[in-house]
Amino acid sequence: MMRDQRGSISVFLAVVFLAFLLLISMCTEGIYLYVGRGKAMSACMAGLSHVRGNYQKDLEARYHIFAMDPRYVSKAEKDFMEKVKVSLEGSQDSFRYVTGSASLSQKIYLTDQGGEVLKYQIRELMKYEMPADLLSSWKDRWDQTKETGEGIGDIRRQMEQDEKEAEEKEQKEDEENETVQVQGEEDPRKGFMELLREGSVRLVMGERKVSSGKVPVRYGKKDTSKEQTWDFMKKDKMEKQLKETEKMVSGTGLTEELPAILYSTKYFRNLTSKEKKEGIQYETEYLIAGRDSEKENLGSVFWKMIGLRFLTNAACVYQDPAKREEAALIAASVLGITGIPPLVAAAKHLLLLALAYGESVIDVRNLVEGEKVPLVKTTSGWQLPFSGLAGLSCRRKPAEKGLSYEDYLGLLLIMQGDKQQKYFRMMDLIEDNIRRKDSGFRMNQCLASCQITADIKIKRLGFGGMVLPFGAYSDWKFQRTVSY
Repeated sequence: MMRDQRGSISVFLAVVFLAFLLLISMCTEGIYLYVGRGKAMSACMAGLSHVRGNYQKDLEARYHIFAMDPRYVSKAEKDFMEKVKVSLEGSQDSFRYVTGSASLSQKIYLTDQGGEVLKYQIRELMKYEMPADLLSSWKDRWDQTKETGEGIGDIRRQMEQDEKEAEEKEQKEDEENETVQVQGEEDPRKGFMELLREGSVRLVMGERKVSSGKVPVRYGKKDTSKEQTWDFMKKDKMEKQLKETEKMVSGTGLTEELPAILYSTKYFRNLTSKEKKEGIQYETEYLIAGRDSEKENLGSVFWKMIGLRFLTNAACVYQDPAKREEAALIAASVLGITGIPPLVAAAKHLLLLALAYGESVIDVRNLVEGEKVPLVKTTSGWQLPFSGLAGLSCRRKPAEKGLSYEDYLGLLLIMQGDKQQKYFRMMDLIEDNIRRKDSGFRMNQCLASCQITADIKIKRLGFGGMVLPFGAYSDWKFQRTVSY
């Protein structure tokens, strides 16, 4: 029996046409959504730039550090969505959106990660402010400092050797000393020790007025240790102090820490800074010392700077035969007829070390007055004679070439044991200075990085009036990290 197949081709073509129309509709819908999401992405990125632009202006202007203004953080989510909404709804095209809400997450503040957040920004900034040859220059300075520090060990060994030889000499001598001793000369170390007990600020600054203000220690670790006055009258105490001094130059990490050191000396005040301002005066000194008193910070830095100068001055004085001979004569004269060879040998070394320390005080006096002091001193540049040790009186010889007070502060920052402390102390200083204009400012509320998430719905096109097996809107999520 024959079937009636009339119209079958028309039905087939209709099905093919519908399938083709469905394919075109789906492709068009996909392209439409792709373009729509691109437009939404552009709007969100513009909103993201707007959010990033709300950084703390005083923080950037003064310290070139970027962080979201704490006053803006609470309204950042709403502000972001408003910017996105205006951008999406203000156009005259066929795209239709429904904006949801935004949220900030994974917040990282300037004070987080053990100071690494602030350290990163400083390092990135100083890449563009450091001359290309600066690292090698500072490396040379540091190598010279370490080399002179290693010479302290030679001095200690020389002291031990001379004392041993003196003991052997004493054993060979008769009860009556063969050497004629002169008795009664005043020991210059006594007057010198009296000056040291007055404290480093008075020792260096004299009667000049210094700031005695308080430093608000909030993020940094307060240093409560006591500075020990050097004792040039007792050999055992002196040997202990020499060992401690050797440790000063045992620090490493110059390459990594140099950006922060240069940043510290450039953006924070110190004793010799010419510009005047309210608040903390000795800022770089605080980065080094960590005390809550301006005067104590200054005093601590003076002692450390004197100790740093002592390293090179001790090497210089021990290389001068005339001074070694003069020290031996003074030691014998001071001890008089009761002088025992081992005691005379010890006194000679203590006198040489006292002279080197006194010369270091004179050097620091020159530095605070704006003069320069060479890192390595020669005999011709020596200022303090033994006759002037008791009162630290001498004719000064400021050098035309050398390092400034600020340069020596940089060396002290290199020597810092806990190198992260300077970043926390920077936070203290930055917060204190900005709070003088903005009392609500807090470093631990300054966002350095966060993730922003927003939900947006895109209305489907519905090409050709066809109803596809999807909802009327397509969900799209925007998620990006805002960082400075």
